Amino acid sequence: MNLYIPVIGMEVHVELKTKSKMFCACKNNPDETEPNKHICPICLAQPGTLPTANKQAIISTVLIGKSLGCTIAELSKFDRKHYFYPDLPKGYQISQYDKPIAEHGQLRLRFILEDNIREEVSIGIRRVHLEEDTAKLLHGEAGNTLVDFNRAGIPLVEIVTDPDFKTPVEAKKYCQELQMIFRALNISDADMEKGQLRCEANISLQEAGRFEIVSHEVKPLADYQLNQKVELKNLNSFRAVEKAILYEIERQTDLLKKGETWEQQTRGWDENKGETIMQRRKENAEDYRYFPEPDIPPFHPKKIAGTFSLPELPQARRQRFHEEYGFSYADASLLTSDDTLASFTEAVMSEIIAWVRALPESKKEAEAILLQKQQKLAALAGGWLTSKLIGLLNSQGKQIKDIAFTPENFAELMALVYTNRINSTNAYKILVIMVSSTVDHDPTHIMEDKGWGQVADEAKIGQYVARVMIDFPDQAKQFQAGKEPILKFFIGLIMKASEGSADPKVVEKLLREQLKKNDRKDEGV
Repeated sequence: MNLYIPVIGMEVHVELKTKSKMFCACKNNPDETEPNKHICPICLAQPGTLPTANKQAIISTVLIGKSLGCTIAELSKFDRKHYFYPDLPKGYQISQYDKPIAEHGQLRLRFILEDNIREEVSIGIRRVHLEEDTAKLLHGEAGNTLVDFNRAGIPLVEIVTDPDFKTPVEAKKYCQELQMIFRALNISDADMEKGQLRCEANISLQEAGRFEIVSHEVKPLADYQLNQKVELKNLNSFRAVEKAILYEIERQTDLLKKGETWEQQTRGWDENKGETIMQRRKENAEDYRYFPEPDIPPFHPKKIAGTFSLPELPQARRQRFHEEYGFSYADASLLTSDDTLASFTEAVMSEIIAWVRALPESKKEAEAILLQKQQKLAALAGGWLTSKLIGLLNSQGKQIKDIAFTPENFAELMALVYTNRINSTNAYKILVIMVSSTVDHDPTHIMEDKGWGQVADEAKIGQYVARVMIDFPDQAKQFQAGKEPILKFFIGLIMKASEGSADPKVVEKLLREQLKKNDRKDEGV
């Protein structure tokens, strides 16, 4: 049986959030609900109108190129890409063909494996170019179609990869990484549900050992005839990216097993049916009849690139969170997935580190011991942030930007847990109050008001111990007979009776002492 290998490349489009459109002064607001509100003669391609390039859009595209390690072009230009469709008023799209703004980059994808080990996959970036978005078609129930030109002319950046993906999971991860980069650069919200980020995949299956990839191009060996690629559109979620590619691999595999072939084509993803649907025969570059845009002069992206620096990118921030704060790779990845969450985490860790260093005993401790404390606190805070806090927010339909409490108060809650002034059960109750409230709360005040602080008073805990000894004499005898697990039964009863406030270590100590004392009485000692 022949073995077939998927060859996958990605094309990703992202709408830039500039103030105005790409080639006119109309407001860039694709979410406008009133049709055709933000339009002008340039948007509508009226005769005699002249486009003027948006400088901020060019700068944003250069930023994307730099963040992906691309070579920024000395000279770039715009081209006319001809095709006829109702959403394209000019009969052509102003895009870029042979001189894109950026080329030949790379994005490394890091996957977290077991034991906090990472696996890296390198994806080649073929080109990053800038173009204008099309209008939006509105299909009515009666079969009529209307055109809304609010979106026409919005700056759109396309990122094209080399055919370097081996699996659908890699393709999904790539799209997620790009979204985080766009948000870190503050050039787009990259919301897939709103169409601000559009992911398309090119897939072909080739027979193992009968092709090679040379200079990022798929080449046949000997007399092998390459199978045609299929472009997938309508991938409006990261989940859809993975599912659609997987389905297409399976579909092409079935065709090849039957000895069938297919022509180069574009297929759409039907989420409801869970399958790809034929849309049209795929065009080649020659079909678009590209030629240079005569109304816009060439420009020099590399000169622009030297006038600004990149912010900290998601991968660098993840690595810093791991190295500086001691978070695991998995926690660092989750905590930096959202800029607001990352900033909140940094503020929390800053407070925790300052608190550790302010402890009286810290002044006498070596730097290595202080670092151990910080790492222990990072593990504690990481668990509470990624599991308990995010879990609570998700259950209440909230985001980190919706909380009323400060990073200082979250850090204080972690300090209460770290110093055993409160147990995890009651600390979680406090966090529920903090997340649910619309005002900031001091966790220490909540603990004192509710009486949830950790109780280590042996006299008070001794009362609970005496009570369970009276109520459960048979279980006490079982423990004395050697059934050690019975001790957990007693500890659970006391923790419940004290509403979780009793110190478990003191509880166990007093229980053992009392059980031992009772054992001696039974023996007449």
